[in-house]
Amino acid sequence: MQQLFASDRSDPLLSLHLTLPQLKILILLSYSGSASGRELSGTVGVSLATMTGIVDRLVAQDLVVRGEDPRDRRVRRVELSPSGRKLMEGILNAGNTRMQSVLSRLSVEELATVERATALLIAAASAEQLDADPSTPNPGPPPGDNPTTAASPHPPPPHR
Repeated sequence: MQQLFASDRSDPLLSLHLTLPQLKILILLSYSGSASGRELSGTVGVSLATMTGIVDRLVAQDLVVRGEDPRDRRVRRVELSPSGRKLMEGILNAGNTRMQSVLSRLSVEELATVERATALLIAAASAEQLDADPSTPNPGPPPGDNPTTAASPHPPPPHR
């Protein structure tokens, strides 16, 4: 199944012209909102000087902007630009349309099976995460949520 989805040429990751550290920074910023260069360099594992160059190239591509930290004017914060946010939304939601198309081919009974299997996978992944780090909150959906559509901003696919 991974090969079927990996071959989808509409995947925005295949058309990117970014280095892995640049992509890591965009992903980090999409989750954190903003970060200082020092925070980014520590998370990505590069020197502050290297991080400055990486951020400079992302600024030149209009994917991030630098701004003043409201708590400390000496610190420059980096955040996604509007085009950077649009790019990351496309990357993070890339599989939704394809998955909806695939799911629309299933009967109601088959979709119920997929829902049960997804709930089992979420429970197993949550248990594994808790075993690895008991202080981590359970990332599963709230009780009663449909795990096959809970993370999707789109309506569920039509049923046959």
